Amino acid sequence: MRRDQTKVSIRRGDIFLINLGCDPQGQTINRPVLVIQNDIGNRLCNTVIVVPLIPEYEVKKLFFSVTIKASLETGLQENHVAIFSQIRTVDKSWFSNDRYLGRITGNTIRQVDRAIEISLGLSTLQKLETRLKKTNKVAR
Repeated sequence: MRRDQTKVSIRRGDIFLINLGCDPQGQTINRPVLVIQNDIGNRLCNTVIVVPLIPEYEVKKLFFSVTIKASLETGLQENHVAIFSQIRTVDKSWFSNDRYLGRITGNTIRQVDRAIEISLGLSTLQKLETRLKKTNKVAR
């Protein structure tokens, strides 16, 4: 699904509905995604880093996931969960103004930042675990 994206403004925290390909049965997967890439990259790159949003009732919430509440602001009809084990990069041409749903703000963005840190191993907890493993190797 290629769309003209010349006038699409994509910002971190935006939610768009995009085509993520097909499932094993060949059915098209249209899913809301949350833009997590920084705004400089969103302006200058031909790709956008996103995380898919799954309806809350379909997924077990993990410590590296964030619930995105249904609201007028987010444009979601039901609560969804951002699954940070499924971060992906997609072509900017997949985005269009008519597929824009809404955006997250404030506390939800802070939760997203924390989930990214945990998922990518950038958190203090991960750093302490890595340091402990190094210390144990030296002690052996």
